[in-house]
Amino acid sequence: MEVEERFLSKRIKMRFTKTENKKCHFSKSETQDIRKEARTVMAKGEIRFMGHSFVELTTAEGKVVLFDPWTKDHGNPGCETNLEYIEKADLVLISHDHADHNASAVDICNKTGALLGGPVQTVQRLINDGFDAEKVVNFGFGYMVGGGVELDWVKVTATPAFHSSDTACALGNIVQTKNGFTVYHAGDTSIFGDMALWGQLYPMDVALLPIGGVFTMDAYQASHAAALLNPAVVIPIHYKTYPIIAQSADEFVELTGRQAPKIEVKVLNTGESFSF
Repeated sequence: MEVEERFLSKRIKMRFTKTENKKCHFSKSETQDIRKEARTVMAKGEIRFMGHSFVELTTAEGKVVLFDPWTKDHGNPGCETNLEYIEKADLVLISHDHADHNASAVDICNKTGALLGGPVQTVQRLINDGFDAEKVVNFGFGYMVGGGVELDWVKVTATPAFHSSDTACALGNIVQTKNGFTVYHAGDTSIFGDMALWGQLYPMDVALLPIGGVFTMDAYQASHAAALLNPAVVIPIHYKTYPIIAQSADEFVELTGRQAPKIEVKVLNTGESFSF
């Protein structure tokens, strides 16, 4: 509804300009047509921030991708959702082998029937721990940087991420849905120059970037990363969960406004969604 109202407001401004500043009104049928157009525009997908780096993507077809799932009952202090309330997932993607990025992955896949994607040795560890290899993409292998997986409704491409991992290497995930909606989840990483190249190869609607510092890039680096990637929208993640990382996105919002004023910065509260 929020997007529809913004869209309607823009149409009012357009008509206001065309009528040379004369007062104007839309008929009921015109308003319905505009709202229908707004729904078409925002039907590309919806992002819901679940806390820390846990993010839910719902596609226009209703498919659900979960990035780095870590629920409240698995210890996520920034998440308000327990496992029992997660009822749907079609694909679960993990960026690396740290508990704050994959602690809930197996349970969610087992509960929902979702496929699991992630680094080769990381998914192998989960298989060795008892997870069903048939639920892992690429016939149980997972993928590595530069690779990924393509299903009939989504394509995933793995990017580098400069961070540690208990198994394999850390990576990021670029998700392209069937209707062309492209979302980049950076995982845990610092800034790196090739972000510009990834942004050129896969023009992004949304970039989800860590801003907390200490374990990942901070607001200053992340604002420059946003400029390199040049997405339409950037959403900060990986902050205000631990006392030693950033407790607010305010600095990131301010710095990104300077570095890349054409990029929309959308700060989501835990559980809040944003439609595109």
